[in-house]
Amino acid sequence: MYLKYFYENELAQASYMVGCQKTGETMVIDPSRNVNEYLKIAEEQRFTITGALETHIHADYVSGTVELASRTGSVIYHSVEGAENGGYTLASDLNTKGACDQDRIHVGNDI
Repeated sequence: MYLKYFYENELAQASYMVGCQKTGETMVIDPSRNVNEYLKIAEEQRFTITGALETHIHADYVSGTVELASRTGSVIYHSVEGAENGGYTLASDLNTKGACDQDRIHVGNDI
């Protein structure tokens, strides 16, 4: 299992890369707007980014999810709960999967 923590002090924003070295797959959780750092680490670790997950939405969150998915072909996992509470929809040309509380999202060998 691979885990890397990223933190942007200016925005007080954390993100994570979780991967499986055996399969070479990785996902980025709450990617920041600067997706180049994820692409660089993925290349260094010989990972393919297969997913970008958004765990929350709020006014001061600057997301790189759409750009990361567009550049890697990865699936965007996003909440489909609470549309009446500020949920959102993504462009239909993106590869997306809705997620709900208690759903499981797998990467690699189901670590």
